[in-house]
Amino acid sequence: MTNPMLEQATAARLNGDEQTAIRLCREILVQNPDNADAASLLGVSLAETGDVKAARPFIIRALETAPQNWRFLLNYSVLLESEGDLGAARSEAESAAAIAPDRFECWGRVGDLAGKAEDYKSAADALDKALKIQPHPVLSLRLAGAAYELGDYDRATLALDEFEKAAPGHPQALKLRTHIARQKNDWDELITAAKASLAASPNEEAPRMALAFAYSQQGYALKAAEIYRPLAEQEPPKAIHLATLGKYLLGARDLDGGADLYRRALELEPNNTLAAAGYSRHLNFTGDFENAIKYARLAIAADPNNAEAFAELALASGSKFTDEEIAQAKKIGANDLSGVKHRAIALFACGDALHQRKDRDGAFEAWTEANRLKRSLGETDAAARYVAADIERYVDQIISAFPQDYAGNDSERARRPAPIFIVGMPRSGTTLLDSAISAHKDVSSGGELPYMVFALNEYLKLPGRQAWGHGPLPYDLAQAFRQKYQDQYRSYNVAEAPFVTDKQPSNFYAVGLIRRVFPEARIIYIRRNPVEVCFSMYRRNFSNSWQASTSLEDLAHYYAQQARIMDYWRDMLGDNLGFVQYEDFVRNFDAEIRRLIAFCGLDWDPACLEYYKQDRTVITFSAAQVRKPPSPEHLNSTSPYDAYLAPLRDALANRGVDLETGALTD
Repeated sequence: MTNPMLEQATAARLNGDEQTAIRLCREILVQNPDNADAASLLGVSLAETGDVKAARPFIIRALETAPQNWRFLLNYSVLLESEGDLGAARSEAESAAAIAPDRFECWGRVGDLAGKAEDYKSAADALDKALKIQPHPVLSLRLAGAAYELGDYDRATLALDEFEKAAPGHPQALKLRTHIARQKNDWDELITAAKASLAASPNEEAPRMALAFAYSQQGYALKAAEIYRPLAEQEPPKAIHLATLGKYLLGARDLDGGADLYRRALELEPNNTLAAAGYSRHLNFTGDFENAIKYARLAIAADPNNAEAFAELALASGSKFTDEEIAQAKKIGANDLSGVKHRAIALFACGDALHQRKDRDGAFEAWTEANRLKRSLGETDAAARYVAADIERYVDQIISAFPQDYAGNDSERARRPAPIFIVGMPRSGTTLLDSAISAHKDVSSGGELPYMVFALNEYLKLPGRQAWGHGPLPYDLAQAFRQKYQDQYRSYNVAEAPFVTDKQPSNFYAVGLIRRVFPEARIIYIRRNPVEVCFSMYRRNFSNSWQASTSLEDLAHYYAQQARIMDYWRDMLGDNLGFVQYEDFVRNFDAEIRRLIAFCGLDWDPACLEYYKQDRTVITFSAAQVRKPPSPEHLNSTSPYDAYLAPLRDALANRGVDLETGALTD
């Protein structure tokens, strides 16, 4: 290309000035009508301005003179895309790449068109080839997008790093980083990326939505609601924003605020599936199961692929699904185009519905597939992966940090409000025990408060902890932990009372720290048959923080580690640690709850015997069960699945766990 005017035209087009390119090419063709380069460039410039009809003759004329000219083939590809024929456009770009495999423009064009056809593997491969020939920021960004769609988040991140060397802080790159962090469940990275994206584009909704979501996933539902609130307060209001804010308020235990937003969203859009499913969830929490069923089915009618609505329907109805609902839940679970988490939610609900019909084979198959899907997240997300050796090291680290030569003291037992910590495995009866104790007139239920495990992990990082393990914590440190813990009462709308329960199961890790931070606290350990506990967890859609729940083998290992550290705490604290065996609790409820109420330092309150008559909110899988009197009827719920659970029993026994009580035998 030696014609200076043609070079100017080419540069103008590359700079987005198609009108200058068109003018220069027409001048060249007036002087030399046979100039194929000018004709092809004129045609592609016309196509890019939308004048496709005028573009075609010029591009075809040039191509007829030189059918193997890679540049002419690429321009023809642009024309075909402008005419809506993506398949033919891609084919011509591939022909150009075959003729000129050393031209990055050819591979970049192939990658671009493959991406538009949602053939992300071909797109990524072609863009890789282009970038090896010549670095190019735009192609790096496109490669990041293709790799993201493939789920190859490391590759996507590397491509974004290259792009941002040339364009730091680009809004599109920042937005993509938020998507990658969200898919990897890397909430710290998502917060960082979303904050940067929001700063770059303060009026865009997406980064604000991502930032709120990240905080909600870290357990900061109230903070998520504060960040999201400006979207819900826009005029005119949008149902989607009202419903999403309602979800965050529900997570922050502002049930009235959440319910009001759901109702407002449904007034705007009576068939809004997010609002209907969310309102069903609210009604499940408050025990209005009849209306919870109604709104769950409304959500499903509006969107048959709403897996969360199936989960709420299962909870509200006792998993009594129609044949059509079971078939639809199976369909969601089998849809490879849907997200893994979404599919798993539907399959857990489907398994429960089949269990209710006594279809044991079908139920176990559905639960197993749901857990397989969730476990697959660990292939790309380390946070979703259960690593047995890491759990063992963590337990060892905690034990070394809290030597048994310090069991605390009772000198501050009169301090109020006094926490009552209920610890043990999930599904071990923590909600039942919490419901009975918090029915007392002097007790408020805090539910599952998250802070103590965060505090434990902070404590384990502190350089002086070994010395403190032999005695009380430094006053300032203990006060800081106390204050942050008690701040949760306000954040989670915990009613004021002399005693407040905390039934966070994973607090079993933090018993040593609890004893030092809250010497006035009562701590009760509830233990249950390990096969019942593990199988119940296997059947439930736990969050990713309970990675062991997706595998019976992992559950057996986790149960044994929980039993190991609880044995350590019981040896350390003796009578300062309350204990109840779930099976005894259910069979001898009257005597056991009286004993435990006395252990907490409370006078007897008959309301504890009829806890199920309390008008209260229950935000767990046990929302329906704890509204009924205790019964030994389901103490052996695993027997119909004996054939499937032999590996679980073997794994527990091999780790020294007694199969009846859950105690360690070694």
